[in-house]
Amino acid sequence: MTSTAATSDEAFLLDDPLVAIDGSFRLRFRDEAVPLLHCDQPVRAFLPGWRADALFTGFAPLFLLELVNPDAGASATWFLDHRMQMMGDHPDRLPSELAALLKLKALPLLRALMDQVLDHVVPVLDHRLAAFLRVNQATKAAIGSLCLDQLAVRPLVCPVDQLMQRSLVFRDGHGGMRAVDRDHLRRGLDGSWQDRIAGCLSSGRLGWPSPVDGHALQAQGSVVLDDFHFAYRFADPRHGLVFFVLVADHLSRIAGLWFPALGLLATGDQPQHDLARLLAPSLPRWFAGHTLRWADVLVPYLRRGATRFASVMRGPPGLHLGHQLWNELSGIERMVRTAPDCLPDWIVLDGDHGAELYGPIDALFPELSGKVERGLRSGAELAAHAYAEGLFVLRATDEFVSASLRGRILRHVEGLPATRRVRGTLATLGHPLVIVIGLRVENRTLGDLRGTLERLVGFLAERHPGLVVVFDGHNARMEGEALLLGSHGEGAARRRPIDVERELVSDLRAFHAGQRVTILDTIGAPMATSLAWTEASDGFVSIWGASLAKYRWVCNKPGFVLSNRTNLLHRDALHIYDVPRYMEDPTPVTFVDPGLVTDAPDAARLVEGAPGDPGLDNFRLDLDGVLAAIGRFVDKLRQGADPAG
Repeated sequence: MTSTAATSDEAFLLDDPLVAIDGSFRLRFRDEAVPLLHCDQPVRAFLPGWRADALFTGFAPLFLLELVNPDAGASATWFLDHRMQMMGDHPDRLPSELAALLKLKALPLLRALMDQVLDHVVPVLDHRLAAFLRVNQATKAAIGSLCLDQLAVRPLVCPVDQLMQRSLVFRDGHGGMRAVDRDHLRRGLDGSWQDRIAGCLSSGRLGWPSPVDGHALQAQGSVVLDDFHFAYRFADPRHGLVFFVLVADHLSRIAGLWFPALGLLATGDQPQHDLARLLAPSLPRWFAGHTLRWADVLVPYLRRGATRFASVMRGPPGLHLGHQLWNELSGIERMVRTAPDCLPDWIVLDGDHGAELYGPIDALFPELSGKVERGLRSGAELAAHAYAEGLFVLRATDEFVSASLRGRILRHVEGLPATRRVRGTLATLGHPLVIVIGLRVENRTLGDLRGTLERLVGFLAERHPGLVVVFDGHNARMEGEALLLGSHGEGAARRRPIDVERELVSDLRAFHAGQRVTILDTIGAPMATSLAWTEASDGFVSIWGASLAKYRWVCNKPGFVLSNRTNLLHRDALHIYDVPRYMEDPTPVTFVDPGLVTDAPDAARLVEGAPGDPGLDNFRLDLDGVLAAIGRFVDKLRQGADPAG
């Protein structure tokens, strides 16, 4: 470590603090050398590879001895009491009296650090704060957890229209009284965040009206909490006011304006208010943790000001089959169409592991050539990169899948080996009727899925001899990738969903052996294989879920959709895969008659999901009625008629 400058007689961080005298280690204070003790005995050696690197003295009479093992890339802290006796290596392992003393000593420093990020127009790190930030990350996080309840306040979420015209009185940096103006506050919250992005890119600046007097302010930078949640920091030096524009959600939209010093999160319309209420409980924890981890680079970044824009695509664990297409690829397409001359850079998290589910984005969009960064693996690496490079990080999104976007993906798949393999198989089979059957095994699925599929395949095979059924379930990432796309929440499943799918298809092949039906599957195959088979199919039968992103948004195939009764009757998003608001020129989709569906809330689910959510209940079918409806649907596919007619 390098030396930390101090403006007092004693430095808050002492580098290389130990000296060996008479075979044991001593800590150097001014002209004294105090023995380092462990279990009341002088410390004569550390474990192999370890050495003492620095001593933080800012919590005296408690001291933090920083130990490092450079070869292992490891670090640790010894908490020393006033005798220089090692009392533990974590706050949770300290005697209760010392843990209470640690909290008492740490709180003023941590509050001062939080104030710099949350409340100072121009944040700075004095020598004491800078010294503490050099303590190892795990120890800083542990001390932060000890003090979390007093570091930041959960804000009150309040609609702008419930505020007085001139309210939220506060003191500026000189002790004068100021007030936020409701009209200026509302004006800032009006409009779409995605509409603002294009204007920001063309001007090179992210602006916002001052909530006090409407004066145009420029953002200092973006606090990158992760790849989904962002807080854009604005400061009005004329009034000593700091506020954050909070942005989140799959569409990446404004949640509200957070005024940490006022304890308020102001919202505009109802969607903002609902999103803000979801975020508010987590804000203190998020900002405390983020500040402790990144303040040493975050504060200089905010002082310099961000200068460039970069849009990020979500990586694991937020990688999602539907949202990447519906929101992120559609966002790229919108930017390419509306602002081709001022495109930002694009960051693909985990890009070297196939996170681009539908193909490399610069292959789908040649307009992005030279603008794609794939070397970052996580939200933490994203934050470090943004602060080092002076980036405004955002997510350019949309929620409309155009025919042009579908065409870009299908043209890419057309050139892959998967398409040639599918065409070869179809030529061998004589170009039969092909039906894709989409599996869902986690939840919101059929209670007797195997029995239902046995009857369905047998029914269709008898009706259409020579039929090809392609079972589609969990895929791997794009062509050549071995990494599977898991379900959200499947970590808590009793079995891996893909194993259930494979067993199911194996049983169905055995059950229908000897019948005039060919059963194929894409389970565990690359996404390109699933798309190639769907594009070659006549239509699909599927349980409602993210797989419809492939069948509908990419391939726009007609389909028959099953789901539970609650989902069919009450889910707001039920029609995202079949209405012109969300996709261009949709082909027809037939939904199962809810009268033929009975929910089974007591049935066991492979992935439980949120308790008390009836939208995830499994269900049963009046199978005779449903098979008759599917039969009519498939007959019309074969005849080339409107399957919804």
